[in-house]
This record gives sequence, C-alpha cells and structure tokens, in this order.
Amino acid sequence: MPPTACTLEAHGLARMSHVSLEVADLPRALSFYRSHFGMQTVLERELAGPEFEAVTGVTGARSSMVRGLIASHSVVQLFWHSWREPAREKRTLMSFEVRDAVGAHASLVAAGVACQSEPVVFDNSTAFVLHDPDGHPIEIIEWRPDASPYRVPDPSR
Repeated sequence: MPPTACTLEAHGLARMSHVSLEVADLPRALSFYRSHFGMQTVLERELAGPEFEAVTGVTGARSSMVRGLIASHSVVQLFWHSWREPAREKRTLMSFEVRDAVGAHASLVAAGVACQSEPVVFDNSTAFVLHDPDGHPIEIIEWRPDASPYRVPDPSR
C-alpha cells in the first residue's frame, strides 16, 4: 500500500528544518549547548525594526537569535525576546541519538548536569532525559542495533 499523499507533498516537503527554543538568558543557553552538545554557531542575528514589529504585533519588539548545528545536521535556534517572557511550561522535547547512553549520562553528570533519571532500558532503546537551563526537556537515546525507529511499518505484514 503506497503512502498517503499529504498536503505539502506537491510543495517539496523534505524534512524538519530546525527547532527554535525561547530562552531567558541567551549567553547561558549558548554556553550549555556548546559545552554539552558541541553546538557550532552558523548565524547570529538581532531582530528589530518595522518589519519585525509588524510580524510580532508589538511596538519596539526586539529579539536576539543564535542558530547552530548539533551533530553536524541538527539545527537548533536559541531566541531571547525583549517583548515577552519565556513560557514557563516547556512542551517541546528534543531527542538526540547517541551510541552509548550510559556513557553519555555519566559524562553529563560528571559535568554537573542534573538528569531526570539514570538511563532506562526499553525494548528497543536506552534513554534518559535532562533539562537545559531554561527547562526544555532533552532526551538522550541509544537505539538497539536491531531497532527500526524511523521506518514506516509495512501494513501487509
């Protein structure tokens, strides 16, 4: 059975572009992501002026953005806004795949990062969660070698 067409198929839907996180302290967040995830900055930008005020609907709105690469291909943008407080409830979870979840956990704990739990073994993976300085949840996951986490199941089987 072929996959169902989606609304954006004709427009070249390719992959997720990036994840944007709202942060309270941009230098602190950037330090965290550089130190623990090896984030490499590819763009830093100040956003302000009439166009930005029009898009936000807020007179005097100003934001600072840093876009970076993690693990060569994952794009994370960190945003600080002058015109609103960061949301207290963090609902977006980023997940980063590693080859050794137990070792990653030990290294993060040794670096002073508080993790929500020890690595937990599931049927197809080992994973744990930590939070960045702004409370965004981050999953660290190691897939079992025989797991197929990104393959669409064949409905004929």
